[in-house]
Amino acid sequence: MLAVALTFSFGLKRKNKKIGDETPEGKTTEEKGGEEKIEDIISEDKNILNILAELKSNYPGLTESQLEFYRETAKHSINIDSPCLGRSDENECIASVAFIKGEAGICREIRDQKKVMECANIILKGRSEEEVKKCLPLDGNDYVNCLGQIFIFYNKAGDCMNLSSEQAIKTCNEVFLYKEAFARRDPGICNEITDEKLKLFCSENNMIKDSDRDGLSDGDETIKYKTDPNKPDTDSDGYSDGDEVKNGYDPLGEGRLK
Repeated sequence: MLAVALTFSFGLKRKNKKIGDETPEGKTTEEKGGEEKIEDIISEDKNILNILAELKSNYPGLTESQLEFYRETAKHSINIDSPCLGRSDENECIASVAFIKGEAGICREIRDQKKVMECANIILKGRSEEEVKKCLPLDGNDYVNCLGQIFIFYNKAGDCMNLSSEQAIKTCNEVFLYKEAFARRDPGICNEITDEKLKLFCSENNMIKDSDRDGLSDGDETIKYKTDPNKPDTDSDGYSDGDEVKNGYDPLGEGRLK
């Protein structure tokens, strides 16, 4: 019923056909009625009816006129939020356009942060696995950034449970493991990651990697403390670089850290 209702709402007509013209099946367009219009929609966009039906199930209160407006906005507008601004259904409009286009980034245009998350969750719930697959050809930092952008709206690993795909949940959790390893400068956390490319980049990232196992990342030793990332006790005073920094001393033997 929804498909037929949407068809009439959008008012799409079969081009170069008049009421009463015969179709290849021998039926007139008048006899086929809404079926012809559905075919037009399918030829224009094979997935639009499924997307709109899913959108309607996510937001049961949407009217047919709203669905038509959102669909046209998603199809024709460059600045997606502009047609939605000032409407009484502004948030629903932006969220619906984001859903139709399958672009969670559009959710950022919503002013209510809680609704931003709701918007992103609805999109990612069913499409996250597909988005993850788009990252697979990439490597290194590009791969990490690609995965990070998919789950950019999530603030903690627990948010990953909103996803419907087990593989997407696993990938999302491992993105947070990478973030934790980076924040703590703890290469040991990288070993908990099973995604080989993500694990490799995590262990090789100089801001996480600790080649001499002195408690300081290679990046911190090279950039911040000017110590040797391959020598655990750079000044050879009997105390590891990490222990000296932890206790407030300069690992280069210059007294206390300033």
